[in-house]
Amino acid sequence: MVAYATVEELAQVATDGWEELAQFASRNPGVTGHLLQQRFNGESPNEDQALIAAADAALVQLQDLLESVSRYADSYLNQRYRELVPLAPEHYENTGLPFAVAAIALGRLYGLRKSDEMRKAIAEQDSYLRDLAAGRASLNYQQPSTPDEPGRMTVSARPSAFPWDKY
Repeated sequence: MVAYATVEELAQVATDGWEELAQFASRNPGVTGHLLQQRFNGESPNEDQALIAAADAALVQLQDLLESVSRYADSYLNQRYRELVPLAPEHYENTGLPFAVAAIALGRLYGLRKSDEMRKAIAEQDSYLRDLAAGRASLNYQQPSTPDEPGRMTVSARPSAFPWDKY
């Protein structure tokens, strides 16, 4: 499964960045945001192996969370972009989808401890997903158009309510 946001984008959404992710994703108090970021970047710091394993487990948990929220987003996207789901990166880069997935994932990471501001932000991102499903917002994808044959265009309009005979 492909996640529509990265752990790095999740850290950007978090108020305290990597430190906040380390606090919520790992039960080990020795796992710091700096260590989590180093492990995400593929670096091998000179730390205790148990601490590195705990940081790696936290990264796996965060990645699983992002994939879960991406599947949740797919439930909305499937209504409009059925032939593309799961989306390729070129269809959602430079759109609000990665931010929406990261914000919703951060809210799930917080669980019941969400503040009112966070609840409002998550509701806005859910609204964005609904807008994508309804076509009020779009991704970097243009659906193929099938134009009518020349001379076969049809137009329908409401009859005018203006009394032209009395003008």
